[in-house]
Amino acid sequence: MSNRATQILPHHRYVHSLGAPLACVQGTITKVFASPDNHHGANHQHLIVKIDKVLKFEGGTQNLVGTKVFIAVRFGDNEGLAEEIPGLQAGQPIEAQGEYIPEASAYPTDDNSNPVLPVLHFTHHPVGYVSYAGHYYS
Repeated sequence: MSNRATQILPHHRYVHSLGAPLACVQGTITKVFASPDNHHGANHQHLIVKIDKVLKFEGGTQNLVGTKVFIAVRFGDNEGLAEEIPGLQAGQPIEAQGEYIPEASAYPTDDNSNPVLPVLHFTHHPVGYVSYAGHYYS
């Protein structure tokens, strides 16, 4: 399986794009991983979300409802969020938009392995965002 979208989409022009479909989903956080110790330059907050509803899936054809997805939220530099999203907790609702990388194209990391889950990547400006606890992060 490829992570390529079924068509060329506007967000593909950005340097961090992987040419993947754009997914906007609502779901429930099932796991929040410990924050990285290194807060110098770009870091990522990692969490797992069970998708409850798909608001948008441009360039993709899979049914994502019920899927668990690994979300990486970049922070700590001028390309991602300025700081971490505070207070992320399992069991809480969340909305996120980013590029959807299916498990067949996702590579394993310390937090995303056994099994490797699909990834929601580029969850920051200018393509994605996260909405959590009444706050919008982009």
